[in-house]
Amino acid sequence: MDLAVFDERRCELGEGPISFGPANDAVAWVDITGQRVLFKTISSGITFEWNIGEDVGFIIPRSDEGFILGTRTGPIAISPKIEFPVRIENDPEPIKVNDAKVSPTGDLWFGTMSYSETPRLGALYRVDAQTRGLKKILEEITVSNGTIWSLDGATMYYIDSPTRTLQLFDYDGFDISNRRVGLTFPEHYGYPDGMTIDAEGGLWIAFWMGNAVRRFDPSSNFSETAYIATPAKRTTSCVFAGENLDQLIITSAHENDSSEPNEAGMTFIANPGVRGVPTSLFKVNK
Repeated sequence: MDLAVFDERRCELGEGPISFGPANDAVAWVDITGQRVLFKTISSGITFEWNIGEDVGFIIPRSDEGFILGTRTGPIAISPKIEFPVRIENDPEPIKVNDAKVSPTGDLWFGTMSYSETPRLGALYRVDAQTRGLKKILEEITVSNGTIWSLDGATMYYIDSPTRTLQLFDYDGFDISNRRVGLTFPEHYGYPDGMTIDAEGGLWIAFWMGNAVRRFDPSSNFSETAYIATPAKRTTSCVFAGENLDQLIITSAHENDSSEPNEAGMTFIANPGVRGVPTSLFKVNK
């Protein structure tokens, strides 16, 4: 599968790409510890960025054309402003927000982790789209990553990266239950990180310290059906974009690792040979 550099701006910790706007032509992603949000339009090549002034764990598009950003105290709304609850926790050490997705019913799900990746200090939270109430759903998570839902909305897939597993939950449109392991990844793959889903139900998972994005098919016992190699050891996440949702945008990190090529930390584009689904919007009820 052809891979090219989509954006040459190097991210210390690029993560959480989204596509949005007319024809899904606009792409955004975060540089978490670089404290910025980066934007690029596929058709025009126009780029710009926001400097946030603090670590930013995700950007999520909203149904009113605004955005939600993830900060260590929880989600904040950007243009126009709406109120969100603050994540108030007695954290034993500094915690950052890491990765987020919107459920089929429009709720925001986001995770946390400690900066030092201390085991079991992170969590997974849900923000109710109707009430904007904040609830902790999972505790004792180490590195929260890769939340996505099956096309029929009945299953939530989830990654806690150090476990090297794909976890499955039954999903009823609000809560999750029946936690189990769907797939354990071999050590030489690296650590599973961010994830998206295509229009056939296939899961595309980026692998930290694995130089790759791999596709797994839930309909055939999670067999691996596609592989995209990247020049970045720290490949972090991916999203479908473009008019036909047939372009895969892949983020990466460099973390000042001098052993990696200059492309590490850049954002890539590939032709995966399958169409994806649009980035889900957080439903704003006015």
